[in-house]
Amino acid sequence: MLDHYGDELTLRLSDITRTGLLDDDAALTRFMRDLVDRIGMTVIAGPLVATENGPPEKAGKSAVVILAESHAAIHTYPHLREIFVDIFSCKPFREADVLDEFHRLVGDYRISERTLTRRGEEWPRDLAAARELWSTQRIPG
Repeated sequence: MLDHYGDELTLRLSDITRTGLLDDDAALTRFMRDLVDRIGMTVIAGPLVATENGPPEKAGKSAVVILAESHAAIHTYPHLREIFVDIFSCKPFREADVLDEFHRLVGDYRISERTLTRRGEEWPRDLAAARELWSTQRIPG
């Protein structure tokens, strides 16, 4: 059992070699399904893909999937050859599986930013303990 609520992995992938699928709604929808399947998560809603128009340095796609375990989101910038990634889950997952799926989508890349954060270290799963924590930390109103 985890000693914290879950993990949040954030990445910035740069110098992407194959950018063609970063602007393709159908490809990103398939990718998000494959990604969450690979890391063993359960889809509640999505994937949803949206387009951000504008100047090339800001144009791209956002894709998100709501999971029973939390969420996965990506933001693509084809003209910059970059992707931002955010995966948060109360269920453990392997970072290597996430990176492998991105290699399948875009080929080679460089990880220019990476953070793995343990979330909810003081969030007890036991309801009685959660109630105690909440009652001692709440501000009287």
